[in-house]
Amino acid sequence: MNKLDRIDEGLQMNDLKYLVADTIHIDEFNSKMGEAKDVVTFSFKVKDLMPASDLVSFLENGYDFVLDADVSTGEIADNQRLVFVEVQRKPGIYNKINEMLDDLNHLTGISRNDWKFRWYKSEDYVPMTEENFTKSVPQNPAQYEDSIKSFNRMKSDTQKLNSEVEAIKKLSGII
Repeated sequence: MNKLDRIDEGLQMNDLKYLVADTIHIDEFNSKMGEAKDVVTFSFKVKDLMPASDLVSFLENGYDFVLDADVSTGEIADNQRLVFVEVQRKPGIYNKINEMLDDLNHLTGISRNDWKFRWYKSEDYVPMTEENFTKSVPQNPAQYEDSIKSFNRMKSDTQKLNSEVEAIKKLSGII
């Protein structure tokens, strides 16, 4: 086959530049491949359907540890889609995700040090470092169940405290 007859449709360097957000949501969505305690889900926000589909194809074909990748069926905002990725929850998963983010740098132009994430229903993004990841993201099923219980208990306590503070403010005439 001569060079002119070959079609090269793979993603090239910077093909997804300015199309993928530098934030990752981890364990925010339910897994299709198994129980949440066994599968880490993470999502990327991508501008437009075609780049999102390209990213899914790249992730599914490029990494044997990716159980599944998919594009949201609808837009989450104007021309914004989510790309969902599922991987097995086990120790050392950070190294696999780190490898993926290093590779995504070539496609997105997002430096490894610029990625941020948030776990579950937390509100704050933190830099995607091994320390932050292993501190925040449960590495095995038992840790996951303990973390969810602890997070929900803490959130409930915070909501109760905020409610009490609002009541005190009303009683004291501050609001």
